[in-house]
Amino acid sequence: MQKLPALTFGVAFPALVLCFCNANNPAVTPSPSFATVSDSIPYKLQSPSLTINLVSAELKEISGLSPADSPGVYVAIADERGEVFLVDGNGGGAVFQRVLFREKGDFEGVEMVGKSIWAAKSNGDLFEISNWKKSPPEVSEYKTKLKKNNDVEGLAYDPWRKALLLACKENPDSLYPRHIFVFNLNSKALDDAPAYTINPEEVNRLVPYLDTEKHDYFSPSGIAVHPLSGDIYVISTALKRLVVLDYKTGRLKFAQRLDKKILPQPEGISFDAAGNLLLSSEGKQGEGLLLKFDFIGKK
Repeated sequence: MQKLPALTFGVAFPALVLCFCNANNPAVTPSPSFATVSDSIPYKLQSPSLTINLVSAELKEISGLSPADSPGVYVAIADERGEVFLVDGNGGGAVFQRVLFREKGDFEGVEMVGKSIWAAKSNGDLFEISNWKKSPPEVSEYKTKLKKNNDVEGLAYDPWRKALLLACKENPDSLYPRHIFVFNLNSKALDDAPAYTINPEEVNRLVPYLDTEKHDYFSPSGIAVHPLSGDIYVISTALKRLVVLDYKTGRLKFAQRLDKKILPQPEGISFDAAGNLLLSSEGKQGEGLLLKFDFIGKK
């Protein structure tokens, strides 16, 4: 990770100094937990405190992750089917409940918000699943202006906006900006302008290619909002990168390479209430993985 002097930040990142593109600013905004430009995050990404092999074959291609409403329980979703899995992290990753809400579809994100579970398709369609403990559950579908070519890959709950964040993969072979949009849960509508934008060239400048790396570009595969600082964490399967954006300004605060030996194909990211980081990976030659990294910052 290359550190940039804080005094040169405004010059070094002109493309990433963004407006807060939401007219309904939250009444309370989070306080940063580390500097505007940082050479570290409060996690040791080489040392997971918990590694769970997801033995369910359906989760080999896990594409989304969220904590559930009980400690140690996680919500997961996989490609190609609208089915949510309740995973017992305290019980070795066993799936103890499945919630089928659509037979087919390219589902890329999942998030539990209150008593509802939300799921996102790659074309931007959102599904609110309520009364999910019963069969069949109640399902409401919301169309957004996003299209298949936006390629939504990440879904996160933002408690300050009371909204969902949708991270778009866009064209992974291009240097076009990667956008993150806001879906307001009160109005059930998507904001016109993106709230955040990531410039792939800036990520490459902070974390240059290794000689052994394919020259891919940062393309979001998962997104999460830190529950204590509010910082926006975004992962990319392409290049195996993690970036952190400032909640208020959208500035890129940190970027780091992810170890492909630990996370062969990172697809899901989330946090529990204590601020511990949760990452999931598809299984390339084995089972899907769920890893926990303990929060080592101030609480």
